[in-house]
Amino acid sequence: MAKKQNLKEWSEKSLTKDDWNFSVFKRLPKSAISRVYQWELDRELGSGKGSFASDANNKKWLADVAKGNYEDLPVANVTSKSGTSLKTGKDGAALSTNGASTLHVFQINWHCSKQELVDAFTEWLEEEHSTPFNTFPTNTRGRPRHQFTLLEKISIHRFHQVGYSGGPKFFRENAKDKYKSGLKRINWTLAQREINQHLKQRTKELARISKQTGKDWKKVLYS
Repeated sequence: MAKKQNLKEWSEKSLTKDDWNFSVFKRLPKSAISRVYQWELDRELGSGKGSFASDANNKKWLADVAKGNYEDLPVANVTSKSGTSLKTGKDGAALSTNGASTLHVFQINWHCSKQELVDAFTEWLEEEHSTPFNTFPTNTRGRPRHQFTLLEKISIHRFHQVGYSGGPKFFRENAKDKYKSGLKRINWTLAQREINQHLKQRTKELARISKQTGKDWKKVLYS
């Protein structure tokens, strides 16, 4: 039996600008936006947290991202049992003399979608690595959807909770608000349907985390 959802209830009083205006995240890397989206989605399911940017650790992380300290496939420092330290990644370590293999260890950013990880690795293969080897060329690179639209749909979900349907009156009253006006291009009915589906999927994921760890997912992810 599917776990019953305990969704957060919003009101005109509780819904602040930080809860619906995500414009400050628009220029973040796509997978970084995914991290914000997951945080906000979990708020809907009872994480008990405030807006993403209000959290001290998130503020520090956002500052690092703004400085360019963010990669989908970060280089990792690895130390072997013998004490040898390897900075693996772009250069790699040869597995055998004159061999055709090199060793690379990456930290995987699991906030990326599958397609984003595929794209990041493809880009590394084609452009960034400095090994003497090249792969066969390929023209089959996907283009993932823009994650920022998902944050806008979270906004729509929350506006819907406080009684707005996305009709002409809403956009007439908010004509001078650039962020709210930008939501006009999105079908609110379909957006609400999509967010509800994501909430159901995330509920199952969180239930699995709780079952595997034997702890409440809120303590595992947010304590």
